[in-house]
Amino acid sequence: MQKVIIRLCVVVLGSTIFLLLAACAPTTPEATATAPVGTFVPQQRDLPTLPAPAWVPAGENITLKNVSRIAYIGRLDAQGSASTVFAYAFSPDGSRLVGLNNEQLIGWSLVTGDLLFNTSRSDAAQIYYGADKTEIYTVDGVGKIRVYDAESGQIQQTLEGQPAFNGSAAYDANDGWLALGGQNGEVKVWDVEARQSLVTIKAQTQTITGLAFSSDGTRLATTGNDQTVNIWDWQAKKLITQIKVAAYKIAFAPDGSQLAVGEDRQISLWNAQDGKPIITLNTGPRTLGDTLLYSPDGQYIVNGGSIQTLTVWDSKTGNLVNTLPGAGGDVNAVAFSRGGDLLVTSVLAGDVNLWDVSTMRDAALGRATLPVGTRQILYSDWSPEGFILLLVDATGPIQIWGIPAAPTPTPEPSAVPAN
Repeated sequence: MQKVIIRLCVVVLGSTIFLLLAACAPTTPEATATAPVGTFVPQQRDLPTLPAPAWVPAGENITLKNVSRIAYIGRLDAQGSASTVFAYAFSPDGSRLVGLNNEQLIGWSLVTGDLLFNTSRSDAAQIYYGADKTEIYTVDGVGKIRVYDAESGQIQQTLEGQPAFNGSAAYDANDGWLALGGQNGEVKVWDVEARQSLVTIKAQTQTITGLAFSSDGTRLATTGNDQTVNIWDWQAKKLITQIKVAAYKIAFAPDGSQLAVGEDRQISLWNAQDGKPIITLNTGPRTLGDTLLYSPDGQYIVNGGSIQTLTVWDSKTGNLVNTLPGAGGDVNAVAFSRGGDLLVTSVLAGDVNLWDVSTMRDAALGRATLPVGTRQILYSDWSPEGFILLLVDATGPIQIWGIPAAPTPTPEPSAVPAN
């Protein structure tokens, strides 16, 4: 396994000292290929036919303080022909990963890197891990929920989740609640572990186009073709407030106080209790693949799409805080680390970058480009406990990055008295 080192470089601008992340590794031809950003160009660098690196366990939570030691510590592969993992889910403790590719539902250990099982995908389009780690749930294109044993991958039961399903879904991973939207404007919320449909809400007058749970799971925001956003106390089937806007994307602030609504040329922020407008972010025309993401502390909103620059906004003032050049594209991924001090971005046919969130308001924004050896990263994400940075290659492999665990010291042999 090629070792990759990221170092912190000190840069002096005027009287200010900035710590910038800088990646150091041999340049590969693949890493310098010049395909247009957002374009899928197959390359032969990291296919499953090449030997996977020796697995090294992740040793600690990835933070700004130790990110200089981040390394490529393993790779996850599926059996059979190479195929893109287009959906995935972590177990609640971050020790396992399940994914869907064109043919299979696959489970891996993130402790050992072992393939735990692979079974038929059964037309599943979405996948979730049960809140107690014992079950896996999938949803197919016609709204059927399938329940699998998380140890063996064996199917346990099939439920008629949403007969009018149109592809809209939201999952509360803490409680295991699954909301499925319908073409008829109805939303069904399931407790899948209990095999129980909890409520059916006529949430919109037309087709559901978006769903989002608040972080505590008590509220559910819905959008529809009727150009309204509704916020529900879904357990009581009570409408809390209605916002009359045409939304393409919605997101609750981490503390549940705000709802961000992505519109055609702006993001509007609303009080999630009374539906009163708070502030508007003038983002310009929306673009395919737009990102709408709060930082864990709720301070920032990251937005962008097929343009090559993501924008970062202050969620309290509405001011533009900074831009992330080269982090946008038709197919991009953005995720804050568990502690919120790092941000990872990836772009298909572009780079994987780590950003120092502590410098978000600075002119010199701390950034490192990870030398991943491919320009085909489809998704980038952090495991729930923060030990692993997951990079899903569009050709099938999944790269695992982390802080390598220190090797277990070999005990000194005991002294044996001479006779």
